[in-house]
Amino acid sequence: MATNPNVVIIGGGLAGLAGAIHLSQKGLKVTLIEKSGYSRHKVCGEYISNEILPYLQWLGADVLQLQPAKINNFEFTTRSGKITKSELPLGGIGVSRYALDNFLYQKAIANGCNILKETVIDVTLADNTFTVAISNQVLHAKIVFGAYGKRSNIDQVFSRGFITKKSTWLAVKAHYSGSFNADIVALYNFKGGYCGISKVENNVINICYLADYASFKKYKNIDDYHHNVLYKDKHLK
Repeated sequence: MATNPNVVIIGGGLAGLAGAIHLSQKGLKVTLIEKSGYSRHKVCGEYISNEILPYLQWLGADVLQLQPAKINNFEFTTRSGKITKSELPLGGIGVSRYALDNFLYQKAIANGCNILKETVIDVTLADNTFTVAISNQVLHAKIVFGAYGKRSNIDQVFSRGFITKKSTWLAVKAHYSGSFNADIVALYNFKGGYCGISKVENNVINICYLADYASFKKYKNIDDYHHNVLYKDKHLK
């Protein structure tokens, strides 16, 4: 089966969903292809600057409906444990990707976007028209919006240089309950990485950190790494 939307968007993360909503509001017929379903958790700091709120509201996606944490202060620690604090000139909000992605997904559906849970097999261009193949159909469009992020299947097909280089960083994220000021986004440094902490909706604490892979693999599991590395920072502990 062949279909012919005005625009095909490959990837249904924040960029893909925002693009789908924006283009559909301009009257274009949009098909978005995303291999995963909604809702889902993503490794992400889950802090959004207030400067983006007018655009989201213009899209008709007022994220304040999700009752995010309102954040106006920043906290920073060094590896030695020294701490500094500052007000954020613009401020921001804390909202989970689990809630935000689903919120935008529902808005895109309401706007008439066709969203397919599929994996793109191939993309070709001939005579100024893209052909996008998925498992059970072929789509033809003048415009294809690639919102699939880095290190995707298409990067492998194009043999892009970075795809052969292993990342030196490992990202870990989890949600916690506990005591943390909802008005603060914090960045704590530890040996081999750094950790962001802030609250999201429902009084949940999001903790997301980047660790140097070479130091991380010295330990058997995440708990061991926490006890032997992150806990050296008294604030993280």
